[in-house]
Amino acid sequence: MQVQLAKGVQLTTVTSHQFKTNQIIVNFRAPLRRDEITKRALITNLLETSSADYPDQRALAHALANMYGAAFGAGVSRKGPTHSLQLAITVPNERYLDTDDALTASAIQFLQNIIYRPLVKDSQFDQATFDRQVINLKASIESVTDDKQYYAAQKLNEALFDGMPAQQIPSYGVTTDLASINARDLYAYYQRVLARDQIDIIVVGDVDVDDVTARWQAVGFTDRPTDQLAPFFKHQNLGRYVEIQERQDLSQAKLNLGYDLPVFYRGEHYYAALVFNELFGGSPLSKLFMNVREKASLAYYASSSLDTFRGVMKVQAGIDGQKHDQVLAIIDEQLTAIKHGDFTDDLMAQIKLGLINDFESSLDSQRTFAIQALIDDLTKRTITDDDWLQQIQAVTREQVQAVAQLVTLNNGFFLNGGGQ
Repeated sequence: MQVQLAKGVQLTTVTSHQFKTNQIIVNFRAPLRRDEITKRALITNLLETSSADYPDQRALAHALANMYGAAFGAGVSRKGPTHSLQLAITVPNERYLDTDDALTASAIQFLQNIIYRPLVKDSQFDQATFDRQVINLKASIESVTDDKQYYAAQKLNEALFDGMPAQQIPSYGVTTDLASINARDLYAYYQRVLARDQIDIIVVGDVDVDDVTARWQAVGFTDRPTDQLAPFFKHQNLGRYVEIQERQDLSQAKLNLGYDLPVFYRGEHYYAALVFNELFGGSPLSKLFMNVREKASLAYYASSSLDTFRGVMKVQAGIDGQKHDQVLAIIDEQLTAIKHGDFTDDLMAQIKLGLINDFESSLDSQRTFAIQALIDDLTKRTITDDDWLQQIQAVTREQVQAVAQLVTLNNGFFLNGGGQ
């Protein structure tokens, strides 16, 4: 059930008797802007750890314990040209407990307190808390460089979206922005978030829909712009391969490749692209896994992934740095093989079965329902579970080959070992 609480503010209630918990997500969505990304990440740090009603983590933990161990978290994410700031709480359903406490109502009130009563003094975020969270966010971002595969993936992303700063940096921002953010300006920006961001509230579980709706209506949301968000960002195809190389002191080299693939979520070729990706590098049955890693022993790992909100495919491989050219060639051979239909019907059937099993397993997760509701609202594209399964089953080898023909290798980032 969907209720529009104001222009640009939507409540979606997914009633389910499958789970013994209820989950509530409040998602603030705005156009992705380079100068706002780090600010939004810092806001989630502040909201996750304090508020006027829960001024420190001890008080916050005590409030969650009183809701029978409810789980609360906040974070940021990117989908194409949009950036989301999200708060979520999962609370036991009181219907399955020996209690008269209205836990779902308490969880809603908790979220509303966090969002609308932040820890503020003199029209700015509490300075001590702000300073602490700046340090924490800086440490968190810097720790990424210790993960060499993640570092290589980020460097590839920078190359893929050269000249598009908002798409280049991670959804959680960069440390260089932190020095220019202060507690007063950030609080003023947060007020704009509350007033202008599109808001999606998702409630999943065995809940009283009328009661949930009334509690969110009581907030008194105001109208906000609804014509500023687009669901997709179309990557610009270079039409050629450009590789950046870097050396560091590491034992295993990283080769990350970025491809233009103009296929978008639930659009033309989408379901065939899901099958194609699993066949190319997205599963243990894939050509990258079986031929590059297992048969040729040219990679410690090799896999592919799709980003159907930006129209790209990425490959990541851990390799012996001296075998760079061999790996690049054999990866291209696997793509060429799919273009030519060099795969069996039996393998394709196994690939489809794997996709279906993963999809059906995901339905056991309460969060799956919530996230799907958010994506459906962003894209305005919905489909039933049965239709999804039928679409996958209906994919033909010719459709998979057609997707492979759309793939163009654009960028590479090669992180080699200093001693090689």
